[in-house]
Amino acid sequence: MFMMDKSMVLPIVLCLYAFVKEIKMGEPFLYKYQTEFLNLTNHQITAEIYPYTAYTYTLSLIPIFLFTDLFLYKPTMTMEMVGQIVFRAALVFGHSVASQQLGMISYGIASASEVAFFSYIYAKLEKDQYQRLTSWTRAATMGGRTIGYLLSQFIILTQLGNYLTLNQVALAMPCCVLILCICLPRVHWKQMVVRMHEAKGTIIAAEGNNKLPKTYWSYICYRVRKLRSDFVKVYSVGFIRKWSFWWAMTTCMSLQVAMFAQTLWGEVQLEESPLNGFAEAAYTATATVAILIMNAIAIDWDKWGELALVLISTIDCALLVLYSQATSIYVMYACYIGYRSLYQVMITIAQWNIARKMMRESYGLVFGVNSFVALIMQSILMAVVADKRGLGMTVRPQFLVYAALHLGIALVFLVSVTFTVANYLLNRSKVEPSPTKFQNDDESFDCKTNV
Repeated sequence: MFMMDKSMVLPIVLCLYAFVKEIKMGEPFLYKYQTEFLNLTNHQITAEIYPYTAYTYTLSLIPIFLFTDLFLYKPTMTMEMVGQIVFRAALVFGHSVASQQLGMISYGIASASEVAFFSYIYAKLEKDQYQRLTSWTRAATMGGRTIGYLLSQFIILTQLGNYLTLNQVALAMPCCVLILCICLPRVHWKQMVVRMHEAKGTIIAAEGNNKLPKTYWSYICYRVRKLRSDFVKVYSVGFIRKWSFWWAMTTCMSLQVAMFAQTLWGEVQLEESPLNGFAEAAYTATATVAILIMNAIAIDWDKWGELALVLISTIDCALLVLYSQATSIYVMYACYIGYRSLYQVMITIAQWNIARKMMRESYGLVFGVNSFVALIMQSILMAVVADKRGLGMTVRPQFLVYAALHLGIALVFLVSVTFTVANYLLNRSKVEPSPTKFQNDDESFDCKTNV
């Protein structure tokens, strides 16, 4: 019993870490804070400040996904918290466009560093724990956001504080999480060497002592040499390619929707105390419950995964179309809750599905590459659609563009599903099983030959 309890300590600590680091009380009212307290205009926020997040996120992710596995995750997790601290400090103490741009640059670095946390989980735990721990920590993440958003709304409605108060509290949270991050157990490079060889089905002793890394520096050199081969072997799996494609495309749109949601709300909000906190809390609470339910249900994702992605992408498209045309803030809230909840549930499923199919211990590389592709597309969207140097679209037309892209994703997977079904029916029609077909090995061999 003692050993069982001890084995639960790290999962509980990781869930606590995921919960606390996502208590971001200032986020539901960021747009209100920047316009009312910092006196920034809508144009300055959408065209001059927010684009820096997407660009920095993209550029910083390149070294992050290359080096996260090499530096064994904790340094990147620490960098995430430092970036969050600088971002919150810029909101509290900065008042100019330049200071907000600096804050958004730090936020982009912090966002790029998020890949390290789930990579750390997969590096510390066994594969049979991936689904459970991914669901638990993702639910804890949503739970932390829910609590943060509800507290934000409570403070605003009860007038216990203002938008500045929220950001002051939000600044204190990553400072506390940074201490917790430093105290987490490190991933040892020797453990990673063992896992890599186990993944190949080999015994370390059979490799020869001279071929194994003897020091951490030799481990880094070993992993650098393996980067290209790891990348090719992981993405040679069709299942991983499909889920990674969905991950990248949907994450791209979700980031854009999250970034400009409050700007769209601001066009129709008339009340002095908006319910943004309740909307954010509702989506995170809904996602938390849905994630835990999905963890409890046994679904063959190898069989039904693509069909689920067609359905979810179609629903996403419909929600964004309605969202872009709505004139009621409550309809917007409902669309936002539905869209963001679906994303969080499906990205959780995508993460552990990819992790369980991986043949190598290169989680930071794979998750980083997927996020990098998403950010490349987001940067292109930002430059073409939102940036003042591009089309400079207002928010409503932007959301129609995102809806069209979701429809494109649905069509891609629909074609794949149709091809798979047609191929199955075609092969089935070629096989004419007889009553004595499988009575002996010879007849079984004849059956395979005829096919």
